Amino acid sequence: MFEINYSTKLLGIIGKNISYTLSPAIHNYSFQKLGINAVYLAFDLDETKFERLTSSLLELGKGFNVTIPYKEKIIKYLDKVDFTAEKIGAVNTIKEKEGYNTDYLALKTILNETGYYDSIIFGSGGAAKAISFAIAEEGFKVYIYDRKKEKGEKLVEYIKSKGYKAKVVENCSIEYGIIANATPDPSFIPEHCIKGNIAIDFVYTPVITTFLDKARKNGMKDVNGLKILVRQALEAQKIWFGKTVNEDEVVNFLYARKLVR
Repeated sequence: MFEINYSTKLLGIIGKNISYTLSPAIHNYSFQKLGINAVYLAFDLDETKFERLTSSLLELGKGFNVTIPYKEKIIKYLDKVDFTAEKIGAVNTIKEKEGYNTDYLALKTILNETGYYDSIIFGSGGAAKAISFAIAEEGFKVYIYDRKKEKGEKLVEYIKSKGYKAKVVENCSIEYGIIANATPDPSFIPEHCIKGNIAIDFVYTPVITTFLDKARKNGMKDVNGLKILVRQALEAQKIWFGKTVNEDEVVNFLYARKLVR
């Protein structure tokens, strides 16, 4: 473990009500393994503190991750936003006041590994947004299912405004290669909709959600939220330092420390 000193780089995660976050464990473990003199902290800010402290944090720190509810609000504090993050309209990784979206980068690699892109996405928040663009950029139409139809329609219109194909659906009348859950556990996904080849869930506590358990019982392969979390964290490390650790090693560390179940 490095001694914190004058040369120690400051990094962290900015969000609200983030006592659950595994990001400090992932990154501090990784920095130690990589021999990087850096410390990663959690900055749990309500809206008032966010407005007062964000500019100062960005001046002081080497880099940050950003989570709910600030992935869009953070953009006005940045000097530059890369092309993809600007198109998505959300930033979750910052290096020296430049914004990126490593949720998207992680999902691109995961989708490539599955070999499937025809998907239905349940939910319309930030996670749904990231996977929607990862799918749409491959030329596939994005199908959004949200209990609040107006929220789904808003996401669909945003995707279409960027030149991609998207549609709100209200049933599961056809089978998709990927069923992606971007809602809390237990999800609202109807039982008859859990059919296809791959089930993706963004929730990582628990690792095997109710949705993934049902998908497995229906013979589907799955990608859990822990894999997505770790993958996007490693993409952030590449942006900050140009190197990263082994993904399986990080996952094994989290299990060994009983930080996930």
